[in-house]
Amino acid sequence: MARIVKRKTKRGVSYQATIRRKGFDTVTRTFDTKGEALAWASATEQDMKDQRYNSPRRAMGITLNQALTKYLSTISEKKAVNTQMLEKSASQRLLERIGAETPLGSISPQIVAKYRDARLQEVTAYPVRHELSLLSHLFSKAKKEWGLPVENPVTDIERPAPPRGRTRFLTDSEASKLLESCRKSRNYKFYYYILTLLHTGMRSSEAAGLRWTQIDLDKRVIFLPTTKNNDPRWVPLTKELTLELHKLKEFSNGKKEELVFLNDDQLNNERSKARPGLKFRESFNAAKKRAGLLDIHMHDLRHTAASHLIMSGVDIRTLADILGHRTLQMVQRYTHLLHDHKLAAIDKIGLLGQPQN
Repeated sequence: MARIVKRKTKRGVSYQATIRRKGFDTVTRTFDTKGEALAWASATEQDMKDQRYNSPRRAMGITLNQALTKYLSTISEKKAVNTQMLEKSASQRLLERIGAETPLGSISPQIVAKYRDARLQEVTAYPVRHELSLLSHLFSKAKKEWGLPVENPVTDIERPAPPRGRTRFLTDSEASKLLESCRKSRNYKFYYYILTLLHTGMRSSEAAGLRWTQIDLDKRVIFLPTTKNNDPRWVPLTKELTLELHKLKEFSNGKKEELVFLNDDQLNNERSKARPGLKFRESFNAAKKRAGLLDIHMHDLRHTAASHLIMSGVDIRTLADILGHRTLQMVQRYTHLLHDHKLAAIDKIGLLGQPQN
C-alpha cells in the first residue's frame, strides 16, 4: 500500500506518494492534490502487480551519448546518405551542449528550451529545428521501440518558426548573363550543368550526380531513382537543353565517360557522393561574380525554373510534379506571380449580372 504524506511548503500544500514493493525500486512522486497522488499510486501498484511497470531509473542509466549512438547505428543508417550526414552533425551539437554523459531520463523541457535559446543566438532557425526534430525522434523511438520510461521533452516547448523561404529568381536577361559567364569557365561542362539546372528545376546535387544511363535524349526525360523525398522522379527536358546535351554526349562518348558533369574520381568519399553539387561551388561563385550577380545562390536556379514555369501558365500540380514535391505547400510560394493570370481569369466573368445590349 502506498504511503501518502501531506507537506506544507512556501508555495502551499503538496502530497508526496511513496510506493515500496518487494522486487521493485522505491518510487516517489509529488502532486498538488491528494486525489492525484492516490490515483497515481493505485495505477502504479497495479502495473507492478501485473508486471507492466517500467522503472524510471532505467532511463537514468542510459546517457544521451549511448542513446544517440544507438539511434545513428540502427535508425539513421537506413536513411539517405545526405540525411545521415545531417543527423550525425546535429547529434554532435546536442552532445556538445546538453552533455554526452547526461542521463536520458533527466533531459527536461527546461533543458531543451535552454539549448534552443542558446543555439538561436548562433545560427538560424532551420538547423535548430532540425536538431530538435532529431532529439524528438530519439525520445519517441526510446519510448515506443526501446521500452524506456521517458517522455518527450521537445513536445512541451515551442519550436522556432521556420525561416521564410527564399524566392529570388533570375530574370531572362540575368539568366543570359549567367550562362554567358559560365561559358568562360575553365570547366567546359559547367555551362551544361547550369543550363540543366535552369531548364529542369532539378536540385543541384540531383543534376551533379547524373549518369548518361539516366538520360533518354530521344524521349527528352531524365530518370532519378532516388530523390530527397526517397521517391523516384521523371524530369522532362526542354528541346533546347536536349540539343545541348546531345553535343555534350557526343564529346563525352569519345572519352567513355559515365558521369554527365563530373568524373568518378571526384566522388571518392561519402560527403561528395551525398552532395556532388558542392563540386561546382567554386565555379559558380566565380561565374556569378563575372556576371555581376553576387546576390544569387545555386538553389535560386531551381526557383528560377519554377517561377518562369508558373508565369508561363503551368498549373501548380504539374509544377509540383516537375520539382518533385509530394504536396502543393512548397509550390504555394510561387502563386503570387500569377497576379496577371488571375486578372485575366476574373475578367471572363466581368459581364456577370450586367445589362445586356
